[in-house]
Amino acid sequence: MEKHRQARPPWALLGLVVAGTLVILMCTDLVLPAVPSLPEALGGDAARAQLVLAAYVGGTCVGLLAYGALGDRFSTSALFVGSLLGTAAVSFACAAARRIEVLVVLRAVQGAVAAGPAVFAPGIVRSLFDEVRAVRAIGLLGSIEALAPAIAPLVGAWLLALGGWRLSFEVIGALAF
Repeated sequence: MEKHRQARPPWALLGLVVAGTLVILMCTDLVLPAVPSLPEALGGDAARAQLVLAAYVGGTCVGLLAYGALGDRFSTSALFVGSLLGTAAVSFACAAARRIEVLVVLRAVQGAVAAGPAVFAPGIVRSLFDEVRAVRAIGLLGSIEALAPAIAPLVGAWLLALGGWRLSFEVIGALAF
């Protein structure tokens, strides 16, 4: 009996999964350099500006639990794509925020919707490859993901200098889309 071959090249799909998880990882570190300038731009104080980061982390915790439960009921690839599209929409809404309190709420929502790739990426990778290649692919995914927290703040500082605090959110939205 002949094995069923996938119509899509697994390494190309792995590239999409890696790109999706990188976008989500950048949601914290790309915005980090802009945090000190948020009180001046949106009102509030330094403590509220720090809530922009904390709200994202809290939302991510909720999202991880929610996507774990949803993954038992719905297609993981559809949830993965939906997470990226939701992240794009909320990121553009973050860029349009006029008050720091609104940005804090949006960041909590962004964290929740952005958590999908973290939940589903390993399972998607395992489904694309045999056992040996899946181990290699997950190792590659982890290695690339480890670089994101080091590189994203540098890119975020550059984006802040180039176009202000909103540009980081616009870039995240465009990449997630």
